Amino acid sequence: MALLNRNEGFRFLRSQRPGVNGENSCKLFPNSLIWMLRRWDDRDYYYCEIFQGNAFQVFPIETIVPEKILDKIRTDSKTHLYICNTHEAFLDIVEPLYQSLVVEAGIPPRKIYISNEAPDLANAVRSYADANKFEYMNVEWVLEFEHQTSWKANDLQLEGKGLLEDKHYDKKYLNFNRRWRLHRPTLVALLKATNLLEKGHVSLAPSDDGRNWSDMWPWIKEHHKHDQEISELLNKIDAEMPLPPLYLDTDELVTNRAIFEDRSLDLYKNTLVSLVSETTYYQGWHPNESRFLSEKIFKPIMVGHPFIFVTVPKSLDILRTLGYKTFHPYINEDYDHEFDNNMRFKKILKELERICNMSDREVTEFVKNVKPICEHNQKILKVKTFPSIHGLDPGRKILHAHFIRKTL
Repeated sequence: MALLNRNEGFRFLRSQRPGVNGENSCKLFPNSLIWMLRRWDDRDYYYCEIFQGNAFQVFPIETIVPEKILDKIRTDSKTHLYICNTHEAFLDIVEPLYQSLVVEAGIPPRKIYISNEAPDLANAVRSYADANKFEYMNVEWVLEFEHQTSWKANDLQLEGKGLLEDKHYDKKYLNFNRRWRLHRPTLVALLKATNLLEKGHVSLAPSDDGRNWSDMWPWIKEHHKHDQEISELLNKIDAEMPLPPLYLDTDELVTNRAIFEDRSLDLYKNTLVSLVSETTYYQGWHPNESRFLSEKIFKPIMVGHPFIFVTVPKSLDILRTLGYKTFHPYINEDYDHEFDNNMRFKKILKELERICNMSDREVTEFVKNVKPICEHNQKILKVKTFPSIHGLDPGRKILHAHFIRKTL
């Protein structure tokens, strides 16, 4: 049992969304996530990675997988096709993959594995398959961002280095933003409108997506106009828009900064909490607004920083399934149970305002209560790669158990 395309290399199919300009490409490369995912010795697999669900509509599976192997995938119980939606948490890959691989190519769903960073991908498969009377594909949840941050945590050895101290904090929170996803400039605007912007360290400036306040501000106001309180807050700062670029540890926000950079350590050390603007936020608005744990949440865990998680609801739940603790009752985490997107913003802002207005005496009590949680989380993060780094996991069984989880 093995990887059937190990010797020839693995393909990454980058297909564009319909209506989005860009070139489609099919590249062969020798290295990928594959060696971290699993041992691959339980059956035969043909492996490839995709960016969008329409990959096999652009590049038919018959042009990717050799005919003899494709026939075995269709008929042999121990031969499977493995599709990794690398680095992403897209849920809308499910329907086009069923259409191109099951309906058009005749591959039984049970012979297909799909994986990405969305813990909710299995729910998307169940929903689509049940509605259309298909078998389920096999689904796995990849945790690459946790893995890479764990590796860095073992390198930095930050436990007990005093990043969270009992002291006076001029700035109470830290909020990094790079790409202008709708919820991020909305959050920054609401911080401005509630007089919280100056109480924290916040970044938001031109990035690689080409967006700015001129094109985002009308969209922000239109999208939130049905909530009177938020609409009034946004109208309140109309005359102050556009806001100037906000920079923190760098003024170059075009480059993806998924890897932790040591120069940001002082920002964590001199703030009390992280306000983490994750990749996804708007529940019920777009099919790809899945829960998603990227490097953005694992960085504050790595440095021992308490956090408020600005993302879709029930995301703290999945952190807990991985062994981490969150901060209730020392941070009010009711926001994580709120499915109304505007109300969730308001609950987050209310709790952030409370933290920003803490007296030094209250900060002392807060630090005493949350520091053991932070230290626990640091230890949990390090364990995910520690055995492999130190040669205590020669078969990578521990590493694979943490890197990927079968969910369907």
